[in-house]
Amino acid sequence: MHKTSIIVIGACNLDIYATSSAVLIPADSNPGLVYTTPGGVGRNIAENLARLACNTKMLTALGQDAFADAIIRNAESSGIDLSDALRLPHFSTSVYVCINKPDGDIEVAVSDMDICKQISPDYLERYSDQLSNAALIVTETNLTQETLNYLCSRYQDKLCIDCVSVAKSKKTLSLLDGLYCLKANRGEAAAISGMSVTTEAEARLAAEQLHRAGVQLVIITLGEDGALISDRQQMLSMPLMPGETKNTSGCGDAFFAGAIVALSRQADLKHILRSGLAMSRLCAEACNAVSHEICPELLEKTIQNYQGGLWQ
Repeated sequence: MHKTSIIVIGACNLDIYATSSAVLIPADSNPGLVYTTPGGVGRNIAENLARLACNTKMLTALGQDAFADAIIRNAESSGIDLSDALRLPHFSTSVYVCINKPDGDIEVAVSDMDICKQISPDYLERYSDQLSNAALIVTETNLTQETLNYLCSRYQDKLCIDCVSVAKSKKTLSLLDGLYCLKANRGEAAAISGMSVTTEAEARLAAEQLHRAGVQLVIITLGEDGALISDRQQMLSMPLMPGETKNTSGCGDAFFAGAIVALSRQADLKHILRSGLAMSRLCAEACNAVSHEICPELLEKTIQNYQGGLWQ
């Protein structure tokens, strides 16, 4: 692979989204809209990167079923290289079922991701040359602790980790010393730092704590309050870009992809944060976890449209 390539290691799911058309009534059938789409934190990040014209390879595990076929077709159309993905006949492809409130915000979800345990150090060792030559390696905590330890022990200086969830974020606790980049939301940052992260001021303190633990670049997303980035020398925060929100599923993945693209191009912290927030805005305005409208030109236009005025 070319040196500018990005390798994503993580989950590929078939996502089933159900959005109620009225206030959800527990223990009852609720009318609404149901659709399926390829998903998974790692896969969503990879698709966003590919749509932004990055040379994107994904190492993952898939079954040999119709769900995997749908994921592979999507990868071919969006530009993700899945040529070295594991295909496992005795495992089901990961499935994620999400129930959303009428405003598109998540109410509850269930995931079946046992196949991710097969993304093992032995599997990744086959691609050590490619991993060594990649510009960045992006991964997430759906992987096992053993696999995360393996990646961190060999590729720490280029490893970028998405925390995924509060519970799974705790897998990063043993990986922080020397880690290149960590992206967490409020709850995940609190779980890792051991500090409350309810305000921007608290997020700044948590970022300082994560630097003391050894993380080089810290990114904390703050929901409606925007996001924060810090590299020890500088710490910046920005509000969300204003606009209509149709969907919140996938916004964190889109944000990280935007940040990774800018990071891979050695952009400054302000541009990394702007790129992430612009991608999050584009995702929020789409109906899917990955906007099919994403392209480099749209990202740049979105960043330019919101510079100045109310947005920093």
